[in-house]
Amino acid sequence: MKKLIVTSAFSFFAISAFSQVDKLVLEQKKKEKEKSDKAITDPKAGAKSSTWLDRGKLYDEIARLYTEMDSSAALVAYESFKKAVEVDAAKPGKVTKEAQKFLTGGTDESGVNLGTALVKQGAEKFQTKKYDDAIKFFNIAQEVNPKDTLAPLYGAYSAMQSQKNDIAATMMEQYIEKGGKDAGNFALLAQLYRIEKKNDKALAILDKGMEILPASKTSFKAERVNVLLDTQRLEEAKVGLNELIDLDPKNAQYALNLGILNDNEVQQITGEIRKLAETSKKTGGVDRKIKEAEETDKVFADEVKRISGLIAKQPKNADLKRQKAEVEAKQKENKVALEEAKAELVKTKEEIAKLGDPTAKIAELNAKLTKAREGAKSAYDRALKADPNNYDALFNMGVFYFNEAVEMKREVDAMDMKDYNVKGKDVEPKVCGKFKQSLPYFTKAKAIKEEEAVVETLKQLDVILKEFEGKKIVCEETK
Repeated sequence: MKKLIVTSAFSFFAISAFSQVDKLVLEQKKKEKEKSDKAITDPKAGAKSSTWLDRGKLYDEIARLYTEMDSSAALVAYESFKKAVEVDAAKPGKVTKEAQKFLTGGTDESGVNLGTALVKQGAEKFQTKKYDDAIKFFNIAQEVNPKDTLAPLYGAYSAMQSQKNDIAATMMEQYIEKGGKDAGNFALLAQLYRIEKKNDKALAILDKGMEILPASKTSFKAERVNVLLDTQRLEEAKVGLNELIDLDPKNAQYALNLGILNDNEVQQITGEIRKLAETSKKTGGVDRKIKEAEETDKVFADEVKRISGLIAKQPKNADLKRQKAEVEAKQKENKVALEEAKAELVKTKEEIAKLGDPTAKIAELNAKLTKAREGAKSAYDRALKADPNNYDALFNMGVFYFNEAVEMKREVDAMDMKDYNVKGKDVEPKVCGKFKQSLPYFTKAKAIKEEEAVVETLKQLDVILKEFEGKKIVCEETK
């Protein structure tokens, strides 16, 4: 499980120290605490709602002002107020009403504030890395003060630290439902959803963030693109990146990412086209294997027949019998190869049938390939317009032209002599031109950052261009 790290948001809740508190007041509170602790053990006092109400007020004060006396005083206060209500449940009176007020976020002149006490001590639990206890305090704080956004927010942070991402997400949802409007917390919730593979929810909360916090639209859109990439919704991710480029045209990274996305698609489609082309040619190769095996079988059959005729005339000739056995063994091996080739042909035809019409599919993929190539080049151009010295954009643009040249060269290399003489000689200058188009981008990239990848590519490119020069081929650069 992934863990999100959050910076403590509780620094403003300072833990009170005894040295900062008047010693006389502190001693007085200690005595009051001891008296209250003793009172609830007395049957008569414990049966009075006022005993529990007073105890709740005292422990609320301890939680807010003298926390080191009892790090869970707020919880004691909460339970005491509940007990005050419970004792008079049959006949609610003034004490019950007052206790109910405190349990629902009310205060009085003495400063009772149970919600604040719970959040404060919850923060202290967080600071001492007692995250489960912190979550408990923040949950009760929400119950006491349902409109408060601090308790669910800090509860979410605590849950994240203890890797309870489902609880963290629920509490962050509550924070937002109650009106929380911090853009960073919307993004945190989206990340929690992503970790739990709830990507539709991540997209929904980011959309909500854009609606509520339009000033953070760019950040939300960027996070939205990350979610779309996670779920392989690449076309939507491209749309999102284009929108980001429009919002912030000076940010080269958005355009660079769009270029990489299109570039990856180019590589994927190129591989698919190659596979289709190879599969559609497979039957020819298998047919040849079958024909050769059948011809070889006939040769073996004729040889067996010839040797058998000789044996009929010389039945005791051991050498002839040995020759016949050897030929029959080879014929048997050839028959196995023949059956394997036939099975391979059946399988290949099934593969081709599944693909449908390879020619139509290749045409469709070529259209997509053209679009992806144009998209990649356009995006890298935009990245370089935003930042002419962007190393990654320069290197990737160089790779773009280099790869185009490699694909063109692969086609030339696959030609037989007849095809090469007809069209290969015309293509080679264009191949050289594509390689040459990559040169200025790699050269500038190297001047910015001399990394191994660009250094080695330039060496390789130098060798390639010299080969064309040696063949007296003049490079033709095209768009």
